Amino acid sequence: MKRSMVMVVMVCLAVFMLGCNSNKTSQPIAEVNGEKITQADFDKLYAVIKADYESTQGVQLDNSKDKKIIDQLKTNTYDNLVLQKLIRQDTAKKDIKVDSKEIDQYISYIKESKNQTDKEGFKKFLAETKFTEAGLREYLETQQLHSKLSDKVTASVSVSDTEVRKYYDENKSEFQDPGGIQIYHILVADEKTAQGIIDKLGQGGDFAALAKEFGTDGTKDTGGDLGIVNEDSNLVTEFKTAALALKPGEITKKPVESQFGYHVIKAGEKKAATQKTFEESKAEIKTKLEKEQKDKIFNEYLAKMKKDAKIKDLR
Repeated sequence: MKRSMVMVVMVCLAVFMLGCNSNKTSQPIAEVNGEKITQADFDKLYAVIKADYESTQGVQLDNSKDKKIIDQLKTNTYDNLVLQKLIRQDTAKKDIKVDSKEIDQYISYIKESKNQTDKEGFKKFLAETKFTEAGLREYLETQQLHSKLSDKVTASVSVSDTEVRKYYDENKSEFQDPGGIQIYHILVADEKTAQGIIDKLGQGGDFAALAKEFGTDGTKDTGGDLGIVNEDSNLVTEFKTAALALKPGEITKKPVESQFGYHVIKAGEKKAATQKTFEESKAEIKTKLEKEQKDKIFNEYLAKMKKDAKIKDLR
């Protein structure tokens, strides 16, 4: 009897605590055209936005030291929730619907890709991003509706050949291929192995075969091919300096150390700088100009939608 009474008390206490928490989290912080946004909505999205910021910046935010950043993230969260609500309201009016099958397929793809190397990969992904699976679905649905609404609003956008030609003539420098030199490398973990490879090459060894045998990065199966390298290439300084000092056909005499390990570097043919023709650049320019126009029109549409809406800030 006593055991039963204790269980009843514990259940009642749990319900009471859940009720208190529910009242707090269900408190509205905004109204958008009469529809409420709750504290729970805010808390869920803020957790995701904060986790994303900390992950991309490699930091752990401190409530007192990083108050300005946290305040900005909270403002972004609020604005994002208002925009999401407006998009869902507008797409409902326009009879734009979520493609649930597409969302299912995308979530399945995320699960499979995350679980490939770790059976708990998807759970860890949710923990890291602060998403629940339901929250992830809602986020993907909103993104899909955003995209469909944008397509509908900007459907009439087109760029003429005259506009494309004008842009090319006025921005030819954007369509220059700077050229450079073809570079190959073999990356290994230690200097002794790298020097041994250089010695083998000096005795007539085949670079591509040695790359396949000893290489430790993704280029090992393509002969160590890194493509064309020039001063603008996004490579670590010590590697780039050594590579650009080589003449065609030349191989580094000593291993080149970087944060990734030790490199044996070989130079291939030099490629001169060239100017892309209009025909070669046409499709790229057309895509760029169409995207710019669509972004401008859709951003103006969203701004007007927000301006015309009845938004109450209840924070």
